[in-house]
Amino acid sequence: MNKLTFSFNWNNKLDCNAFTTIRLRNDNKYYKGAKFITELIYKGQVTNKGDVMVEEVKHFKIDKINEFVALLDTGYSRVDCIKTIQTMYKNIVPDWNKQDLSLILLVKQK
Repeated sequence: MNKLTFSFNWNNKLDCNAFTTIRLRNDNKYYKGAKFITELIYKGQVTNKGDVMVEEVKHFKIDKINEFVALLDTGYSRVDCIKTIQTMYKNIVPDWNKQDLSLILLVKQK
């Protein structure tokens, strides 16, 4: 099973039964039914946060992030959420006007 890693437990979402993540669009990796082991890697310590399955994926451009999605996913305002995403992918994304993102709904498996 593939791993889905997080460097921070935004909004403490990794402790919930269902949560979202915003990632660069990758249709081969993020699709309904895909399964992952989630890991939090923080300050060099790896914590297994459980197995998840992708319930739904929605694609959009970064300028379409609204307060609702930003607060739910990160606990940050829209402006701070966008800045955080752009910082995370600064060496990967050359043009944010062309880059698709995915809002991925994950559900923990029991």
